[in-house]
Parts: sequence; C-alpha cells; structure tokens
Amino acid sequence: MPLTKQQKLSYKWFGRIAEKKVSDKLISNLESAHMEIRGAAYLTFAMLNSLLGFMISLIVFSILMFMVLPSLSIYLDNVITILFLIIPALIGISIYFVFLFLPGIRARARGKKIDADLAYALNFISAMTSAGVTPTESFRSLSKQEIYGEVKEEAAWIYRDVALLGNDILTSIRANIKRTPSQKFKEFSQGLVVTVTSGGSLKSYFMAKANQYMWEHRQDQKQLLESLGVMAESYVTSAVAGVLMLLIVIPLMMIISGDFNTTFLYILIFMVIPLIHVGFTVVVQSMSQGA
Repeated sequence: MPLTKQQKLSYKWFGRIAEKKVSDKLISNLESAHMEIRGAAYLTFAMLNSLLGFMISLIVFSILMFMVLPSLSIYLDNVITILFLIIPALIGISIYFVFLFLPGIRARARGKKIDADLAYALNFISAMTSAGVTPTESFRSLSKQEIYGEVKEEAAWIYRDVALLGNDILTSIRANIKRTPSQKFKEFSQGLVVTVTSGGSLKSYFMAKANQYMWEHRQDQKQLLESLGVMAESYVTSAVAGVLMLLIVIPLMMIISGDFNTTFLYILIFMVIPLIHVGFTVVVQSMSQGA
C-alpha cells in the first residue's frame, strides 16, 4: 500500500530515528491489525501527528491566554500560565501514545471478530473439502466470501502468500500463525498443519473444529446475555431509580434546611447523570464487540 503525502513527509523527517526506535511488538501489531504500512513509516507518522498536535494546541492556548483572556480583563498568575503551557506538551505526548497503542487495539478487535465468525467459516471449508477441494482452493474461495468478515481477510492473506510469493500452502499457514490476532484461528491453523503433514482426514478435522467452535460460541453468547441482564438491572437501579430518588430527596432537604444552594443539583444534572449514561454505554458496547 503506497504511503500518503503526509506519511512520506514524516518518513523524510524522522525516518532515521524511527528505523532505530521501531519495536518488534509494533511491527507484529501492525501485521495482526492488517495495517499495510511498515513499522518505521508508521512510527514517523505518529511522530509527525504528535508534533502537529503540540504546535496547534500551543498556538490555541497562547492566543487564549495572551489575547482572548486579557481582552476580557482576565489575567492568570504565573503558576496557572505555566500549567496552561504544559497542556500542549501533554496533548502531543498523548497523541503519540494513542498512535502506538492503536495497532494493538485494532488487532484485538480483529481477533474477537475472527473468533465470532470462525465456526461458520469452518462449516464452509468443510463442505468444500467434502467435495474434494484442496486446502489451497478452499482458502481461495473463503477469501472471496464477504459474509465471513475478518476470517475472509485471514484466508486472503494465506492465499496471497501462495499466489504472489510462491509459497506452498503449509508455509503460508505457518506464516499466518505468527501474525493472526486470534488464538482460536492460530490453534485451528496449527491443527491443520499437523493433520495435513500426518495424512489425517481434513473433512473430519474441519467438522470437528467447526462443532467445537460453534459450541464455544453458543456458550459465549449465553454468558454475554447473562452479563447484559446484570448490566440492565444495574442500569435501572443506579441510572434510573437512584437518580430519581436523588432528584426528589435533594430538593426536599433544601426546603427543610432552608438552604437553596443548587450548585450540587446542577452538577448532578449536567455532569453526573450524563457520565453515568455514557459509562454504561461504553461498558455495554465493549462487552458486545465481536459478539
């Protein structure tokens, strides 16, 4: 995949540094995430975006502190000014680490999606094997089936090594074992290599693994539904009933005490309640990924 103009520029500026700093873990995560970019080029892109984030935020905060706030007759003391100037550096560092962690996050997300679709893809392969189709042709056909999602991408990379690099199917599968983010697909691939080299029945192996992963997938779905049920009960208790009780009790306490300071009420309504809903949304979404 060709580099964009921004990536070429970043590599031109930081290429020598990145070639020395790039780690094997980053390279492995990029391959597992199927992000088609060299490790050093990706690292220079992270450096450039970090630098841009620092410079843009520094300009914005400088304009805010030295132009906007003084025009409003608001003056900051030296300690707060220094703290405000530190924020752009923190933003730049945060952007850099976000880019470093992004391939690993994408790889783990791909692994979950592969695990969810693997049982169905193995049923497809076992049906083709029953018809006498070779493993190479099975992976070629699987690589064209969009319905199997990320499993289709794994099959495409295996067949790519066969068709473009000239490797045999076993060498291609062994190479994919090292880069796949799915432990189940890795286990399946290792068993496939052993079955082929030992002369075992591919049809029986595919059917056995398909049944195994289908059963495991059903168990995962059952556990997910139970967890979502617990989350729903917690949501009703804390985010609905609990909030309503607070909105009733707090005004009553104000009336009884005669203190009508509504600051806490505003904080509850405009900060705490939205954060509770956002928190539950994030947790449920993370639980449901790859399901």
